[in-house]
Amino acid sequence: MSSPPHRSSCVARARGRFVFLGVVSLALAGCGGGPPPVTFDLVQPEVVAKKALHVKRQFVVTEPIAVQPLDSDHVLVRRSDGTLATLAHAQWSDRLPRLVQARIVQAFENAGAVGRVGIAGGPITPDLTLDVEIRVFEVNAGAGQGKIELAIKLVNAVTGRTVAARVIQADAPGATEGPEAVETLDRALGQVLREIVRWAGPRI
Repeated sequence: MSSPPHRSSCVARARGRFVFLGVVSLALAGCGGGPPPVTFDLVQPEVVAKKALHVKRQFVVTEPIAVQPLDSDHVLVRRSDGTLATLAHAQWSDRLPRLVQARIVQAFENAGAVGRVGIAGGPITPDLTLDVEIRVFEVNAGAGQGKIELAIKLVNAVTGRTVAARVIQADAPGATEGPEAVETLDRALGQVLREIVRWAGPRI
C-alpha cells in the first residue's frame, strides 16, 4: 500500500511547531526526501452517444478555469477532517485544466463530432464555445470515492451570450490511496463526460 496523502505545502508545515512524527515524515518526503512522483494521465473512457452526433455548428472547448490547487498537476485528496492534501508521490501529466479540456474534446470526437470540435485557439473558427469551471476534482478519503463537479455553459462565440448552462456532478466509489485512487477519478470523469455529450450534443 502506498504512503498516505500529504499536505501540498512544505512551507506551511514548517511553520507549525507541534506536529506528529508521522506528519514530519510525510513533510520530508514531500520536500524532496522521498521517491520521485509517479505521473498519471486521465484515461479517455469510451464515450459513445446512443446515435452518432450530427452537430450543425462548429464549437471549441476553452481551457477550464479553476482555483488553486485545482489549477495544478496535483492529485487532490480530501481528508476525513475536510482538509485538502495531495496524493503522495503522484502527479498529473499536465495541469489538470488542460487534461480535462483535452478529454472533453476527445469525448465529442468519439461520439461523432470529428472536425466540428476543437480546442480554443486551434484551427476551428467556432460558432459556440463550451466553457468549463472545475469546482471539485478530488479523491474523498472519508467517503471512499472520487468526486468531480464541473460547471459548463455553451456560449455564442459572436455575441458572447450564454445559450445554456448546467452543473454536472459524479461520484465513483473506489480506492483512496495509490494508483487505484487515480482510477477512481477516471471512473467519475467517465460519467461526467458522457453527461456532457448527452446534454450539449442536441444544443450544438
